[in-house]
Amino acid sequence: MNNGSIIPAISIQKVEQLKLNGKDSAINFVVAYADGDGDIGLNTDDTLPPYNEASPYYNNLIIELFQIVDGKATKIAKPGFPGDSLNYNERIINLTPTGKSKSISGEIRLLLKASPYLGIFPDSMYYTFQLYDRALHKSNKVQTPILRFEF
Repeated sequence: MNNGSIIPAISIQKVEQLKLNGKDSAINFVVAYADGDGDIGLNTDDTLPPYNEASPYYNNLIIELFQIVDGKATKIAKPGFPGDSLNYNERIINLTPTGKSKSISGEIRLLLKASPYLGIFPDSMYYTFQLYDRALHKSNKVQTPILRFEF
């Protein structure tokens, strides 16, 4: 997937909708990653720029949500925050291996709520994923298939 490149590469390995009492309740994602120099993830004390909370690099796994309305994809607006959209961004811990060889690969497993926000129940959505390493190299962006929901 990565061939030793210092630019991280990701791919979606699994998207599984989970139901509770016949209704969608959660989504299980498995995202594979590879990075030639292994600088994926942040330490808890990585809080100075560019990794501070106000920075776009504070979270290093960017997960955007899109709803499909009348055949058109749009980001889901964050209630009460005009111009801002919902996301499931994550801060991945430092995964750099010890030893001489730093090249890494593995899987990130995420279990996310099907409803992206209290009272928001889109009938169709898809997700995009992108990963930043500590050198701020941006991985490829991957997209899930369109998922149909029953709430």
